[in-house]
Amino acid sequence: MEWLKQKLRNRSEVLEDPIKYRSLVGGLLYLAVMTRPDIAACTAILGRKFSEAREADWTAAKLVLRFLSGTKDYYLQLGGTPEEALLGHSDADWAGDPDSRRSTTGFVFSFGGGILSWASRRQSSVKLSSMEAEYVALSEASQETLWLRQLLSDFGETQKQPTVLREDNQGCLAFFQKERTSRRSKHTNTRERIVHELCAKKEIVLEYCSTDQMLADIFTKPLGPQKHDMFREMLGLKE
Repeated sequence: MEWLKQKLRNRSEVLEDPIKYRSLVGGLLYLAVMTRPDIAACTAILGRKFSEAREADWTAAKLVLRFLSGTKDYYLQLGGTPEEALLGHSDADWAGDPDSRRSTTGFVFSFGGGILSWASRRQSSVKLSSMEAEYVALSEASQETLWLRQLLSDFGETQKQPTVLREDNQGCLAFFQKERTSRRSKHTNTRERIVHELCAKKEIVLEYCSTDQMLADIFTKPLGPQKHDMFREMLGLKE
């Protein structure tokens, strides 16, 4: 779905009636949150254009709708591995927004053989390196981990072992192994230190995951057809 990024970069006339665009993208956002995680990144990008949607944005939104029409028989399959513990994947696309240069956080969690939580959202400020963008993404994913562990506990599925949180940035993982900060990392926000705290409490454990197997990559940016289809199947979206 690399076409979406190219469409949004094109300059075109501002829509005279943005209501139809907002209505369509609102419906796409609902689907992305409820049953179609494979379009989460695309709809998140489209949602950033609510205030000043252009003709190119409207065309891109219709292309997403056409994609859904062609895959309307796909459904999210849950379950299959009851003994599988809570597992998370966290990723970030560094400076992926061509206008604001902000990065995009993406994460996904699975439990018992099916995914139960995912998100694709733009980070609140510009990050100076890919490591820092990944660090912020891990912080957001860690907060989701804490909430999911409590939710599962309320349903009688207490997670007795630390939750594995997978990350594909070696520099980010190395940063957590250091006990001191450097001039490149001392400016990180204190609220993002939650990852250190949860690791120390053994609530989570970080684990390296190669980029080609990083499931959260589909939530950070539009991907090419082959990679998109691979991650879609890994998410459990099948005919």
